[in-house]
Amino acid sequence: MTGGGLKLIVSSRQELNDCDIVIMHNSPPNEWFTNKKIPIIYVIHARPLDSFRIEQDSSNGLDCYTHMINVAKWPRVKKILYFWPEFRPFWDDFPEEKQLVLEYPTMDENRFNPNGEKLIIKDENRGEFNILLCDSWGRKDIDMFEIVNGVIQAGKEVKNFKFHFYGIQSQNGKIQPCWELLINKMRKLNILGEIYGRTLSMEKVYRSMDAVITPHRIITRVIGEALLTGIPVIASEGCKVAQFTCDPHNPFSVTNSIKQFINSDQIYNKKDAFEQSKKLYLNNYSREMNKVYDEILRG
Repeated sequence: MTGGGLKLIVSSRQELNDCDIVIMHNSPPNEWFTNKKIPIIYVIHARPLDSFRIEQDSSNGLDCYTHMINVAKWPRVKKILYFWPEFRPFWDDFPEEKQLVLEYPTMDENRFNPNGEKLIIKDENRGEFNILLCDSWGRKDIDMFEIVNGVIQAGKEVKNFKFHFYGIQSQNGKIQPCWELLINKMRKLNILGEIYGRTLSMEKVYRSMDAVITPHRIITRVIGEALLTGIPVIASEGCKVAQFTCDPHNPFSVTNSIKQFINSDQIYNKKDAFEQSKKLYLNNYSREMNKVYDEILRG
């Protein structure tokens, strides 16, 4: 498997014991580590509330949240890495001396860039302004319902945009009736663009849009990938790289942010999006992590 110039090599788990450092994400079983002296960097991609609710709502004793807290206390775990300083208050069970919080995550700037092939949007689905929603729908800490209602409210006041769904949830290939209700509202307002499930060519989709809207405050993949392709972002208040922000729980705030975007300087928006995206380049991450590797190896 290759991507972004990198190659994934699958090795035997016995090779873990010959490493200088193990960078661990999904917490392989403790018994895999027969050499207890190898230092570990534990990468936390999970979100605190999402992890907490997975465990809280589990019917089979899944210990997602407490498992991460317990693994972080292993003596050979030297650093606990996560990319969102906004989560620091929720992860204070992690030993303070082990926490490594990077201000910005890293993204694949080789794949996601402003130049390249675009998705062809059908004429009947294209608006003067095309706004994309493509977040993960299965998270327990965030939901699309409120921000979509904000888009519907905007459609009652603004008529020159189309709203595109990518990655929409379905059951047995069918969109759930509750979402069909909202989609039909958008059809009646003539703001509905294209609807797709998950797709492998998101860089082409981003390039064909004028903005991405998201209920997130942290820099998710959707936000970062959109910025790397030069597409401005409408995100939750507090997002430090977004060109426009709103309260995603308030439909009128969402409406105002869409109006602000439509009435703004589009050339400037794209320039600013691309400038913000430079904070997400892999070189920035590598520079910080190389310092950490050196520190751990020196003991």
